[in-house]
Parts: sequence; structure tokens; C-alpha cells
Amino acid sequence: MNGARKGVRNGADYIASLQDGRSVWIDGERIKDVTVDRRFRGAIQSIADLYDIQCDPALSDKMTFTSPTSGARVGMSFIQPRSAEDLRRRRDMMKTWMDAVGGMMGRTPDFLNVMVSAHASAHEVFAVGGERFAQNIVNYHEYIRENDLALTHSLVSPDIDKRKQMFEQPGEMVMRVVRESDAGIYVSGARSVATLGPLANEVLIMPAAAKFPLVADAEAYAVGFAVSIDTPGMKMICRPSYPTTGKFANDPLSGRMDEMDAVLWFEDCFVPWERVFMYRNIKAVEAAMKSPSGPHGSHQSATRSLAKMEFLLGIAYNLVEVSHSHFPNVMVQLAELVAFVETLRALVRVAEIDCIPGPNGTVVPYEQPLNVVRAQYPAMHARALEILQFLGAGNLVVAPSVEDLHSESGPAIERYCAGADIPAERRMQLTRLAWDASCSSFAGRQNLYEKFFSGDPWRNAAMRGERYPGAREAQDRVWAFLDRNGEWEQRINGA
Repeated sequence: MNGARKGVRNGADYIASLQDGRSVWIDGERIKDVTVDRRFRGAIQSIADLYDIQCDPALSDKMTFTSPTSGARVGMSFIQPRSAEDLRRRRDMMKTWMDAVGGMMGRTPDFLNVMVSAHASAHEVFAVGGERFAQNIVNYHEYIRENDLALTHSLVSPDIDKRKQMFEQPGEMVMRVVRESDAGIYVSGARSVATLGPLANEVLIMPAAAKFPLVADAEAYAVGFAVSIDTPGMKMICRPSYPTTGKFANDPLSGRMDEMDAVLWFEDCFVPWERVFMYRNIKAVEAAMKSPSGPHGSHQSATRSLAKMEFLLGIAYNLVEVSHSHFPNVMVQLAELVAFVETLRALVRVAEIDCIPGPNGTVVPYEQPLNVVRAQYPAMHARALEILQFLGAGNLVVAPSVEDLHSESGPAIERYCAGADIPAERRMQLTRLAWDASCSSFAGRQNLYEKFFSGDPWRNAAMRGERYPGAREAQDRVWAFLDRNGEWEQRINGA
């Protein structure tokens, strides 16, 4: 893990870093250069814009901090927070990025930056499998921080038969260790889902502990590591991109923010030992669950949820304004969205203010309010899309394209597409945005993504109900209340 770069990079640096011969497949073809392919270049430019924002001298204090090792300015998402104020500063940085993309990209680089930083702060948990693995995660955090790299990750193993464990799946399909050498390990098989994969520099592979049985057959799957996207023996097989017209005015979201999802396929892929964080050790997998990466990652995703809901709220208010539809039933729907926004804002802030001590002098966001966001946001999001559909109604279905506006039909479109106080072109821009946010293929993927962003929602809900730390105190308070009834009865009746 060597490299001359120290500190933040700009958008041009990021784009150049993707031109590395990576094996990316889509629609049956291998892409020679993702930066110029029409299916990837819109999202790549959106990520590049974020890197440019952090290089803006006027935003330096907001977006960066001074590296403790190099003294260079590095991205704020790499900070290991030591106070509630540090959490707030990091959230301000993340919110700036999320506002720039309307919260529509779920795997912007800050997400994995935050999680790896949390892993490194709790590096001792990785020592269960050997001291070198603890040092590896510390070194890796420094490496991606000083080189300002963009990561994807995969926590999920694909399955054919849900009745079977990962090591029981047919065809040696699930990624596993196949052999080792003095220099490193070799892995083969598939992992899913790698969102942002074709647009990232590195992939972080960690096992999902909730699915790990304590049997010897599972040991080959108990592995965690990171490799660069251009590593020989690894390919990405992408889903189809969403249909677009090639005009951002027609496809303001799907044309710019399709961050892409892919399956990773490893074929005897070599991983050097210094990139391995756990190896054939189920107890190490269990220990890694003590890392605070979960709450820190949830802090980023909750910030994204807030930015996204604010963006959807803005679309909704604009739809109402351009048609002067300020009717009571419409105001009630807007009030729902306002409640969603303010609920999310409050939960994020409580998580920061009520942070708890973490490993090695750090702090960890209070997890319970963030768990509420994880549990409730999917329903909030689905309802927000429904409200946009109600507010846009038939206008969303018949919205013409920019090409129509500039055709011989233009004069007619100028008349029937105009808003109450704005010209047709401006209203068309808003209508196309509302369509892309609530009705398009892009919107459908967004809705599904939010439902399963945090994993199996039913399993997560069951665990939250079973493990809620405030349950015992609430139960005891009820029993104490009942126990006092006898005392009250005596005092009231004078017995």
C-alpha cells in the first residue's frame, strides 16, 4: 500500500484513477474505459463533482481536516470523532455532499470512509485472529485517507437455496478462500451487491456475522480483506443501466446518478496478507461485530436520508406552487413530508448529542435513534414517492421532452405546459424531475434500495425488538408503578 499522493484529490484526479483496466461487464460486453461509457459517465461526473467540492478553498475547514500523519488536508469523512462536536462537523461535511446529489446516491465515498475509520478506531477486535490483522486495518485506514480513495463493499453472499447455509450452496458459488501462500491468500466465488463498484477504487469484503454458523465447514468463508478494483482475477457483472434519452433535462436523476449495482466474481484472485483483516476464523468474525462501524455508518446513511427527504419535500412544494394548488388536502400531504424531515433531523441530532464513549478515546453516535431511522425511513420514502405521484398526477405522465419543446410542436407545448407563473420549459424541468424521482425505473430502484439498504428488514426489526436496551428499565418502571398502588390506596382511604 504505497503511493505518493497525500491528502484530498479533485474530480479530475478521481476520474483518472478509474482508467486502470478494470474488468467491468455490462450488457454482455467488457467496458474498456468506464469514464467514457454512456452508462457510467453521468454518475462518475456526479462523484467527481463531490471531490471538487471538498477542494474548494472556501470550504476547506468544513470538508477537510489535518492528517495526523502527513499534515496534509484529508477528507472529513475519515476523521475518528472524539466529541459530539466532531460528529456534528462530520455530519456537516456529509450533508454538503448529500445535498449536492439530493441524497439520491447511497454509496458516495463518505459511507465506506466512515466505516473503515470506525474499524480502525477499534482495531483491537481484529487482533482476535492475530495481531497483524489489527495493524492491517489501521494501515489500510491511513492508506485510503491519505490517497482519498473511493470504496465499495459487499456483505452479502448470493444464494440459490435459502434453506441452506452459504457453505452448502451448490456449485461452489459463494466466495471463499481456496488456498494460501507466504505472500497472501486466494479467493474464488461470488459476492453481492457491490453498489458503486464500477466507479470505485477499492472493494472492502467483510463477512456477515449474523449468517455465520460455528462449524468448521464455514471457516473458508470467514475472511475479510480489501483489494483494488483492477485486481487480476476479479470481475464485476453489472445490471443493465436505466434507459435515458441522453439529455439531463429529460433525465435529471437517472442520467446523472445511476451509481450502478454489480455482482463481484473472483477466480483464484490473489490478496496480499497486508490487505487481509480476518482469515478463516469465525471468532474473529464475531469479534468484528464489536467494531462501531455500524452506528457510524448509520450516522452517514441517516444524514443521507435527511438530505433526500428534504429534496423530495422541495419537489413537492414546487409542484404545488407552479399550479397554485394550495388546497387543504394538498397541505395535509405536504405536512406529512415536513414531519418526515423534522423527525429525521431530530433523530440525527440526538444521535450526536447523546453519543457514547468508543474505543481509544473516540465517541460513537447513540445507536437507538439511528436504528429508528433505519426502521422507519423505507416507509417514509415510499410514502414520499406516493405523495409526489398524487401532486404531479397526470402531468407526470404526459410531460414532453426537451426535443418536443424545440420541435414544430413547440408553440403548442409552450401553451399547455406552462405553469401559472412560470414558462413551459421551467415547468417541464420540474415535471421531469418529479417523474424521475417517483415513477421512473430509477425511482423503482431507489425504492427497493431503501427497503433493503440495511439488510433484511424483518430480521433487523426482530433483533431491535429483542435487544432494545431500554426495555428492562421501562418494564421495571411499570412494576414499580403497580407496586405503589397499594401505598396510594392506603393514603387515599386513610387505612
